[in-house]
Amino acid sequence: MKITAYFEDHKNVIDEELKKAQKEVLVAVAWINFELYESTFDSLLERNILLKIICTDNPSNRRYMDCIENLQKKGALIKLLQMPSNNNHMHHKFAIIDGVTILNGSFNWSLNAAKSFENLMLIKDCGSESKKFLREFDAIFKIEKETIKKLQKFSKCKDCNHGELVNILVFSERSSKYFETCGDLVRTCNSCFEFTTIQDCIQDTQLYLLVDNLRGCDDEYEYDYLDDLIYKHLESYSNLDIHAVGQVLTTLDFYDEEDVATRILWRNKFVGERLPNLLEHDFEVYYDN
Repeated sequence: MKITAYFEDHKNVIDEELKKAQKEVLVAVAWINFELYESTFDSLLERNILLKIICTDNPSNRRYMDCIENLQKKGALIKLLQMPSNNNHMHHKFAIIDGVTILNGSFNWSLNAAKSFENLMLIKDCGSESKKFLREFDAIFKIEKETIKKLQKFSKCKDCNHGELVNILVFSERSSKYFETCGDLVRTCNSCFEFTTIQDCIQDTQLYLLVDNLRGCDDEYEYDYLDDLIYKHLESYSNLDIHAVGQVLTTLDFYDEEDVATRILWRNKFVGERLPNLLEHDFEVYYDN
């Protein structure tokens, strides 16, 4: 991995790196002066480079709608992301070139940013780190305002007064004799782990197989495909908010006594580190017949 930091001349660095693109350029930058970068984007499209751009849906970006629409007519895929509240932002400032080069930093692609103290990092040959950026870009490009609002919906725990309540679909450790996988949707605090069962005996083998395959997936494109299928599948639970999916896990401790826990198999992007990978609780989920 090679990292170079820039504290001036940011636009020229961006232009020069984008010119090197051979296949695709993915841009997620909060504020973009599309007129300033129009010629750069045009040259990419003229060379049949796939160009996908995400920026915040606000008046600053919308004043360039004529330029945006012209780029879209030439083949650019541009998304102005709406957020549930004016206090929420798509605040990223990164670009991915051919899946191997990352531009990232505090620098918005605007005239005002050029007059401020900003930084820009150029990261090359970053391997697994580039996959993280690709997954983040893909997730943001697909998501919509109402989905964001639903996924961000967390309540404070009244038992401990500082934890947050997370809805987890917890599958039983064992399948039924017909190989069906059942579980309960529980609402638990991520601090004290007091819980209530929202709905029991949910049979969803398809979802379980999706998250189980995702857990063992190493291929970035397959991972994104499976993750997308999970989000779409969860939309079928129109009246239930599901923030994470887990499964009861039984292990033996040092004294050969059973330890029961719940392993988190999948979590939505807004849960993140709110929820540990392993919860020392089975949430009384047990189906085996």
